[in-house]
Amino acid sequence: MSEPAPSTQMQKVIPPRLLVPYLAGQRTIISGYVYRVQDCSRLSTPEQLVSALDLTFEGSELTPAVPELYILRWQARESDAYVVPYGPHMGGDWNDSPPFAGNGFTTSRQHVVPQFHTTPMPIPAGAEIHHMTAKGERRFADYDGLTWRRAA
Repeated sequence: MSEPAPSTQMQKVIPPRLLVPYLAGQRTIISGYVYRVQDCSRLSTPEQLVSALDLTFEGSELTPAVPELYILRWQARESDAYVVPYGPHMGGDWNDSPPFAGNGFTTSRQHVVPQFHTTPMPIPAGAEIHHMTAKGERRFADYDGLTWRRAA
C-alpha cells in the first residue's frame, strides 16, 4: 500500500477533549493515525466509524455508543509525511499501542480501512471539521490558515 498522494482528502477523528482546543487555536497540529476519506465513505454513523477505526482501545474517550463525533478533514500536500505503519510481522519496524494493528489496516473484521500515520504537521488552510451523528453529517467549521470559523 502506498502513502496518500497530494490532494487526497484525509481525516482524523477529534477526541472530545480536543475539540475546544482546536477551535480556540490552542491545538494547531495534526498527528498520529489518520485515514483517507475515500476509505471511510461507507461509514455513516459514529458507531460505525468508531468501530471501523479501532477507536475503543483502552484509555480512549470513545465508545461504540457515542452519539456524535467531530472529524478533522484536509487535503494531503506534498510536504506532508504519511507512512503505512507496518509491524515486525509485516517486515516493518513499528511497535505502538492501539489503534496500531501493524498490518497497515485497522483490525475491524467488518470494514477494511487502510491506516496511515503522520508526525506532527500544521493544520493546512482549507481544513474542515465535520459533525457526525446517527442522522447524518454536516460541515461544522472551516480553517483559513489562522483561525477556525463556523461553517455557513
